[in-house]
Amino acid sequence: MNCFPMMVPLEGKRVVLVGGGKVALRKAEKLAAFGAKLSVCAPVVLPALAALAAEKHAAYRRELLRGAVFAVAATDDRVFNARVAEDCRVLGVPVNCVDDPAACDFYFPALIARGDVTVGVSTGGASPAFAAALKKYLIARLPADLEALLKKAEELRAILPAEEYIAAVEAMLKEQKP
Repeated sequence: MNCFPMMVPLEGKRVVLVGGGKVALRKAEKLAAFGAKLSVCAPVVLPALAALAAEKHAAYRRELLRGAVFAVAATDDRVFNARVAEDCRVLGVPVNCVDDPAACDFYFPALIARGDVTVGVSTGGASPAFAAALKKYLIARLPADLEALLKKAEELRAILPAEEYIAAVEAMLKEQKP
């Protein structure tokens, strides 16, 4: 599936995560790194996941989706995940259904995050393993001082005309070694 990559600022925004196990924890760790306010819904929650949650609910209810920027259905019950996805659609809340790519409104990419530089690799749900392997490949080739390069690029943006700025950034990156 051909997907448009869209970066969403999550700092302080509410994300509903339905599930309390290992898969939910992996999603929560990615989201927490970007400042999402996690609302976790599950009767049993791993301690590491509970520590990331801003809100904890022992039971899922459709009303908990209100005000969420998006939701993640990450239980080990495929039928229940489908119900969460349907509730999201009724309320207009985008959803990632971890066990059913066809029920997803978006996918989690394999992420590379270094300061304010974020690279996401997605296969549109076709092969998470391929996305993870490509992420490793890219990490090995990215400049080690990526954050410092971004800072310099930001400084150049403020002082150079557009064409010179673009050329300077391209030259700066060509000089780098992983």
